[in-house]
Amino acid sequence: NIFSSYLNKRHKYLYKMNKGGRKIPRKDDKLIEKINKAYDGDKVVPYRGNSALASSKSEFKYDKDRIEVIRKSAQNILYFAQHFFYIINIDDGKQKIELHPFQRETLRILRDNKKVVVNASRQVGKTTLATIYALWLVTFFEYKKIVIVANKEKTAQEIFSRIKMAYEELPNWLKPAPEDGHYAKQGMKLSNGSEITISATSNDAVRGVSANCILLDEAAHIDEGIIQEFWSAVYPIISSGKKTRVIITSTPNGTGNLFHKIFSEAKEGKNGWAWQEIPWTEVPGRDEEWELDQRLTLGDDLFEQEFNCQFLESGKSLIPEDVFNRLMTKVKDPVHEFEDGNFKIWEIPNIDERIYAQGSWNDANRRLMNGPLDTRS
Repeated sequence: NIFSSYLNKRHKYLYKMNKGGRKIPRKDDKLIEKINKAYDGDKVVPYRGNSALASSKSEFKYDKDRIEVIRKSAQNILYFAQHFFYIINIDDGKQKIELHPFQRETLRILRDNKKVVVNASRQVGKTTLATIYALWLVTFFEYKKIVIVANKEKTAQEIFSRIKMAYEELPNWLKPAPEDGHYAKQGMKLSNGSEITISATSNDAVRGVSANCILLDEAAHIDEGIIQEFWSAVYPIISSGKKTRVIITSTPNGTGNLFHKIFSEAKEGKNGWAWQEIPWTEVPGRDEEWELDQRLTLGDDLFEQEFNCQFLESGKSLIPEDVFNRLMTKVKDPVHEFEDGNFKIWEIPNIDERIYAQGSWNDANRRLMNGPLDTRS
């Protein structure tokens, strides 16, 4: 369509222009609201009955206002995100993202560097920032191929579903249309030749694939044997192209793994990777009271790992020492043992007066962080 033709001629120029980090002009909200209304001359043909998507047969009128907003969006990823990228907020539902200063800084780092590793606290939107970059890249630049990689295919699908939701929220006059038959939960291909696909980590997941950008999510939580084989397969893709990019995001998970190695060397300036560290203190609204509550819930070690970006030495217990010692004073021998000691009973169930619930080890582990398990429930 006209949009793709326009951007295909300008994408290299606009990318070179996309430098610096000036504050996003919110005054364009009213302008965008005006030009989002249908123009005389707009002809929208829905993509396979989906009114949120216009097929490549659609036509749009481009006046100076629409062209100016396209130019600003392609030139400035922060402008694009602040004005057009939608997220699902747990409390408020679907809404346009409001970028915090650390998120703006991280987006600039993703935009300006070939290899980026991000060590981030839980609940800071690290995956969302990677999806913003992915959508911006395929929307405004032609023939870009992005591969989203996670430890499980379901996780990769969930990440891609965020991109699809944000893509469908974009005005039809702003975005390239999906190619017919190439818009599914496994990926999408657009009329400007750019595409996004997903993959789970395996040694043959992306072997032989040509990609412009690889997004690897929660790298520290992928089995070390699997990720090492995967990395051996994917690294030739990264090194083969001068402009091929890789973005690795994760919360720490011990030391000695691939994520720990790449991030530590990046921070020391040894491997040429750009890096970003986002502890809990960067998030507005999180104060000392919030920190204390989390530490009481998780214990100091787990809090340091999950929210303060700290790499705990492998083998170090996540159970605070004082809690462990307190538990040891309450240890008693079982009243019955069966199957050579593999099945033990410490207290005979009292089904007349109590209700019993079964939980997983992870659930029990969380209970341990808060204090000794209550054997009465």
